[in-house]
Amino acid sequence: MRDDLRWDRLALLAGLLVCNQYAAGALNDAVDVEADAAADRGKPIQRGVISRRAVATAAGVAGVASLCFGLALGPATFVLAVVGLACAFTYDLWLKGTIFSALPFAVAVPVVPLFGYGAAGRFPAVLWWAWPIGALLAVATHLADALPDVERDRATGVKGLATRLGVGRAAAVAAACYGAAVVIALLSGLAAGDRPVVVAGAALAVALGLAALPAGARGPAGRRVAYRLVLAGMAALALGWAGAVRP
Repeated sequence: MRDDLRWDRLALLAGLLVCNQYAAGALNDAVDVEADAAADRGKPIQRGVISRRAVATAAGVAGVASLCFGLALGPATFVLAVVGLACAFTYDLWLKGTIFSALPFAVAVPVVPLFGYGAAGRFPAVLWWAWPIGALLAVATHLADALPDVERDRATGVKGLATRLGVGRAAAVAAACYGAAVVIALLSGLAAGDRPVVVAGAALAVALGLAALPAGARGPAGRRVAYRLVLAGMAALALGWAGAVRP
């Protein structure tokens, strides 16, 4: 892929990703003004640094800009940009406080590694494995991210998937999804790629996942540590798998 991507296309891809992420975060802040105030998170809107309308407008402008970058990179990347932005806005506006809160992440996270290949105009068949692996990791990290705030979210009326499941069941679902992702990544990597590399990535992911279990049992602060360990395990697994299959 390195030979196929030019610097101008890399710049367009970077603009797409930055604008997409800014749009998602800005709209989330605009939607969550009341909840952030109740939790005293001290965000810019709450402090009066910027108005809610201005943040929402900036989110819309950034979203349109991300689609323009995608269109400049070609139809495949444009479609991926639409999917990613739709998932982000759907979560922010409608699904965040519902039992379907993990769904946008399950759809959007597997899209992320495809952007570069879409920009390069190629799509190796092995990348199809990114969908189940990414979707499972997305659900696991979404729940792990929400677990530290379950009690606070319940008190402020936010009823996402983790809040509805409760700490114990949400942690169990996150662990099951994480474990399934490790198994699929390991098996597909062994079948299609460099075995030592994927085994090393999976082993590190397992070690970090196991370390997250006792950390998560130590209350909200421990759950934040567990979330960071899950993120590190996700990165180790993704790097090991990508390094093994070399799509």
